[in-house]
Amino acid sequence: MKKSCLLFAICGLLAFSACQKGGMNLFRGDYSFKTSGSIMAKRANVSDPAEFNITLDNVIGQLQIANLDRKTDSVVVVMNYLNGEVIVTHAYCEGRNITFKDFKRSALRVSIDGNIGVLCEVNVETKGTMYEDNTLILDQTYEGEAAVGSLKYILYGDDIHMVATRN
Repeated sequence: MKKSCLLFAICGLLAFSACQKGGMNLFRGDYSFKTSGSIMAKRANVSDPAEFNITLDNVIGQLQIANLDRKTDSVVVVMNYLNGEVIVTHAYCEGRNITFKDFKRSALRVSIDGNIGVLCEVNVETKGTMYEDNTLILDQTYEGEAAVGSLKYILYGDDIHMVATRN
């Protein structure tokens, strides 16, 4: 009797541990996201450039995460922004954390010096954590450049957050 109880307890523990989500299995799925934050801009090629803060427009879209390689817990990530921009990149999962391979956003619109809708290209670094198995909070860093006529600006921001909720 003791052996059968022990066997049932071991089987129960094994079944429970097999159901625990982690790595890429935790992140796999479809999400809706919203990105917000701010970046700093400063004039390039000026001896004393003034820096100013630019609040990014809230951007929404869909995000899909799918398996890529089970051996390395890598996934493919597709971000489909409402403005029509689509980005495909890879990410690596470790426990409840995810790290994206750096990617470029080339359809980012910002307002510099009162000009509306300046398109710029930024490199994006992204790291995040899963909360309650359905909310992914990603911290992003943007680095890039923008031009307004003949004026060039350097852009940088590490106060950008993407919150994605599983659909």
